[in-house]
Formats: sequence, structure tokens, C-alpha cells
Amino acid sequence: MKDFEIISDGACDLADETISKLGIRVIPFYVAYDEQNYLREKVDFGVQEFYQKLVDNPGVFPKTSMPTAEDYLQEFQRAYEAGHDILCITISKKFSGSLNSALMARDMFLDEHSDARVEVLDSTMLSCSQGLLVREIVRMKENGLSLDEVLHYANEIKETGRCYFTINGLSYLQHGGRIGKLTSIVGNIFKVAPLIIAKEGEIQSGGIALSRKRAIMKIFDKFMAIIQKYKLNLDNYLIEVGYGYSFEEGQELANKFEEIFHKKIELFDQIGATISVHTGPYPIGIAFIRKYDAK
Repeated sequence: MKDFEIISDGACDLADETISKLGIRVIPFYVAYDEQNYLREKVDFGVQEFYQKLVDNPGVFPKTSMPTAEDYLQEFQRAYEAGHDILCITISKKFSGSLNSALMARDMFLDEHSDARVEVLDSTMLSCSQGLLVREIVRMKENGLSLDEVLHYANEIKETGRCYFTINGLSYLQHGGRIGKLTSIVGNIFKVAPLIIAKEGEIQSGGIALSRKRAIMKIFDKFMAIIQKYKLNLDNYLIEVGYGYSFEEGQELANKFEEIFHKKIELFDQIGATISVHTGPYPIGIAFIRKYDAK
């Protein structure tokens, strides 16, 4: 059975040490504060550095750009020269064109290397939920599953992935075109905190709360509701806290989760620039996905 390499775009929001430990490759997104100078996340700047710039410059609204086909081609070539097949995982196609770049690169690469195998998988997720899928795919590989088996299980479990999070105000969503201007103005006047649900490849509204503390409690309410509706056994799921500027706030959320659900959260990842250009510096929430071998 031929070995395969796992490649993800940078929307998976895995820490550098986790990427190294998992033995995967990550292709970064680009971030720009103007119309010309695009920098690579975690290559040209660090995530905490990015957040600090948002905090220090609240009127600045940076933009992201997806990895190019050339970025993917370079990684495909490297893996091919090492004698490996390739599994490439991207952010939801409904949120970014990264999947299209990867598919274009795959087609171009296979035109030149007909003996290669390159599989491109739409995670249908983003940020920490995408990262959980990547973690689980790595575990499948470590357990000896073939690429075909990994694709089968990955397509099954990605439908179970969810991310519930909240942000501090609506300005960044409005500036990025995710909500209307009037909604943003009204929301910011009344200081509402939106609850946002990422599932099945899309961002959906989970309602609003009149404070950040209440929005976080709504996250727990939503999580409890889905546990009860589907009678979920939490031992069958990977669960993670995603945080923005403040790790301490993420730790507080994890402690509250353990108090309510009697389960310790051990996975933490900082939400990266790909998502936080739309949320601002204070996203926080919970992501989860079913383990591939859960009964």
C-alpha cells in the first residue's frame, strides 16, 4: 500500500507544534492591510501578532486571500518526488475559493504526472472544526487505513462536525459583507453578541445575546440541545475550544464546559486570521466532530 501525505490549507488553525507532531503540511492563506501587500499567515507574521494589530487598530479591517494554485502545485510536487500519494483538505467551498485553487492545481499536476494520485477533500468546515477533521484523518492513517478507507470515513464524519462561537460586536462581519450595514449599526449600538454556527459548509445565525457572557451560555445551551436530541456520547467525539486574542478566556470557557458537561477539554487552538478578519479579535467557541471509529 502506497504511503500518502496529508496537506491542509491554513484555515485548519492548527498550532505549529501540532502540525509538526501530526506530520502534515499546511499551505497558508494570505492577509493584507492594503490593496497590494499580501503576507502569508504564520510565515510572514504570527497569529498573536495579527490579533495585537487588530486590538491596537480597531478601525483597520484586513482582508484574506486564498492559497494559489501555484502554492498547491509546489506542495504536490514535493510529495510526489518523495514517492507519496496526496490527500489535500480545504476549508468549505462555501466560504472560500481555496478548494477551487486545489482542484485546479490537481488537474494541472495530473496532466504532467499521470501516475500520481491527488485527492482533494472539501472539509465542509472551517477553523477548529476543520482542524479536528485533519486530526482525525491523521489518526486514521496512523491506524493503518488506506487512502480509500480514509476518504470513506472522512466523508462520513465531516457531516457531524460543528462549531459554535460568538464574537464581540458586528462591525467586522458587516465590513466583510457577511451582514447588512443597518444590522451592524443596530447591533453595535445595543452591544449585542451574536451566536454563530458553522455546519455543513455554511455560517448560520444562532441568535443574539445582550452580553458576551450570555452568548457563551447560549453556546452551552446549543451544545446541550444537540446532545439531548441525538443522545450523543461525548466520549465518541473530539471536542475543542477555539479562542482569539485571549487564551485565558478560552481556558475559562473550557473550565465552564467541564463544570456543566463533566468532561475535560484538552484541545485548544487559536482561531487564525482566515476567520478572524471576519470576526475581529475576540472570537471564542467550541468545535466538535465524531471520531471515525466510534460505535
